[in-house]
Amino acid sequence: MLYPLLFACLTFPTGTGSAPSAAENGPIKVACIGDSITYGSKVAAREKNHYPAQLGYLLGDGFEVRNFGVGGSTLLGSADKPYMGTTSWKEVLAWQPDTVIIILGTNDTCQNDQRTNWEHAEDLEDDARVMVRALREDNEGTRILLCSPPPMFSDASGLAPERRADLAERAPRLEQIGRALQQVAHGKKTIEYHDLARVFTANETVDGVHTSPFGARALAQRLAGAILAKRGKDIPSTGATVLGAELEKNLLSLSISDYHGFRRMDFKLPQSGAACILVAPHQGLRGRPWLWRMRFFGHEPALELELLDRGMFLAYVDVAGLFGSPEALRRMTELHDLMHQDDGPQLSGRPVLMGMSRGGLPALHWAAVNPKKTAGLYVDNGVFDLSTWPGGKDGQRREAEWGEALEAWGWDEEEGMRLGDQLISKSQRPAKEGVPLFVAVGLADEVVPPGRNSLRLARAWERRGGPVYRWLKPGAQHHPHGVHPPASLRRSILATLGHSAIPTVQPVPSAEYRGSPAGWGGGTWWDELAKLQALGREHPETTVVFLGDSITQSLSGAGDRVAHKGGAGPFHRDFGPSKAINLGMSGDRTEHLLYRIEHGALTSMDPKVIVLQIGVNNVAAAGHTARETVAGIEAVVASLRKREPQAKIVVCGPFPAGATPDDPRRICINAIHDQLKPLNKDDAVLYVDLRTMFLDVRRMPNGNMAGDALHISPAGKEAWMSVIYFSVMDMLSH
Repeated sequence: MLYPLLFACLTFPTGTGSAPSAAENGPIKVACIGDSITYGSKVAAREKNHYPAQLGYLLGDGFEVRNFGVGGSTLLGSADKPYMGTTSWKEVLAWQPDTVIIILGTNDTCQNDQRTNWEHAEDLEDDARVMVRALREDNEGTRILLCSPPPMFSDASGLAPERRADLAERAPRLEQIGRALQQVAHGKKTIEYHDLARVFTANETVDGVHTSPFGARALAQRLAGAILAKRGKDIPSTGATVLGAELEKNLLSLSISDYHGFRRMDFKLPQSGAACILVAPHQGLRGRPWLWRMRFFGHEPALELELLDRGMFLAYVDVAGLFGSPEALRRMTELHDLMHQDDGPQLSGRPVLMGMSRGGLPALHWAAVNPKKTAGLYVDNGVFDLSTWPGGKDGQRREAEWGEALEAWGWDEEEGMRLGDQLISKSQRPAKEGVPLFVAVGLADEVVPPGRNSLRLARAWERRGGPVYRWLKPGAQHHPHGVHPPASLRRSILATLGHSAIPTVQPVPSAEYRGSPAGWGGGTWWDELAKLQALGREHPETTVVFLGDSITQSLSGAGDRVAHKGGAGPFHRDFGPSKAINLGMSGDRTEHLLYRIEHGALTSMDPKVIVLQIGVNNVAAAGHTARETVAGIEAVVASLRKREPQAKIVVCGPFPAGATPDDPRRICINAIHDQLKPLNKDDAVLYVDLRTMFLDVRRMPNGNMAGDALHISPAGKEAWMSVIYFSVMDMLSH
């Protein structure tokens, strides 16, 4: 839903109110309208892995999701295969869904000897309106998600030259379709526009357009977030699009433009005259949270675009040349008051501040002075000690900038060197208030030394009790900035605001379709799941169950999972007499194992001991943070404790990953172990840290690790089993 919020010719949307809940008469019905991408053409195990199916897993029992995709169909009524002329369209209307997702337009971009659809492009907006009116004819409250077509990748690997040329010609047309759909949604209740331009990558398609199961998963995740988002309440319009006329009158140089498909407004503050920017999301979140950027607007915007996609506003005020001085703070205060006042956009009083490089100074100054007006602080290779940069102490000397900094703060050379780090000492206030600090830092930064700036701030923040989230980049210099991909940072920021679920704790099936390289011998994750469920039913006498991913699976392989005398390797030798079974599955993460547990993995068995080894794929494959992964492991343990109360659980924390100590995966796994130790407080749980078995004195992988520095070698399996054997035997005897 869109509402007029600020200035003439500009509206800021807020959405449709609270996230939907299950209706009294049954689950919320979600209809997925679309073309072959929705249908799931070329998706392995299509019926299990197309995006509507995966959306259903994510939404859960309170929803019923149906796939009404039709291959080749178009939004345009005059095109060669209009969706509204299909049988599926009639089925959608007859079903009377509560929510409708529309993803059409890919085939409308065709203009060649076979398909001449694009020549009707001028009808896009009108035809979209016709479709929306028809869907809402019997129920004005039907929620409609109008989505731009997903991206096309002419540079995807393996494409024939003619395919590359075709996609290169068609891809620019997607923006025009998006603009038309935006107009249809503009100012309408229960109609939302969602931009899918950044929804997946070329590697998540099979031909530059159609998704693999992983691309379908990304699409489902994006749309599940949109459906479940806590949207703001509508503010009715008084007249046309003018709201806050007094505020508008006092602003200088007001102009409206486009920022990566979003509405951008440039203006100057009434008092200081400082240049400002405000960018509105297509659908605003409840409470109207915003990201407040300091310096270098538009540089490395990936994080900002993901947050805009999901409903955060973006603001900027020019504090160049002020180096976080009191004058910078005055400008920031003026903008904050403007954004929060009654006749303004009424954004949250607690923004998340973003300080990139020297932008760290004003961001930290604001947080230090206004901890109760700060929802979070994200710093990216930030400057916090002026004596290091631009002063040059252990950093890079920049004479011009150093002169500006001294003038801004009113210091001489000696005072600058002595007082340049004063903001770090003032960080105790926001840290004690619990303001989260998000730190991205290149560890090889020679311009702004991290040990005297970002890392020092992080250590001080933690000592004072504040939460710190780190994205350390070994070998990285001051540039490039950013976290790539930004998904984990985006999730962490939104989670602290209460607008993002933790992906590792929600039971969902895997989209894997690995074959022999994964040890399955062919087939999909669903095929292997069925085999493991059958195996459990065949062996109800099992007393020891091994659960995990490919590292666990490799103890026996996929074809010889029941321990027995005469079998090869320590699993069979040590646990054959104990009636052990190996239910490890290659590629699994905590959320997939949760799904298996909650869908009968152990129903037919009453094991006395469960050996759990999970989490490395959350880090290495999904890019989940340490906090997210720990939450997932804890959720698995909690599910096992609930469903198998008779069992003792041996939790083997993730084994080391990465060939060097500074590998980001290794750093993340180390943090996971630090947070897993409290598991030992439960008498039924034994947490075991086995990292030292796989590393030498230099913390490099030893012979117990495989060559990929991720899996373990035969010697590693021997070592693993030898350590846990006596603990398992002791648990079996009690």
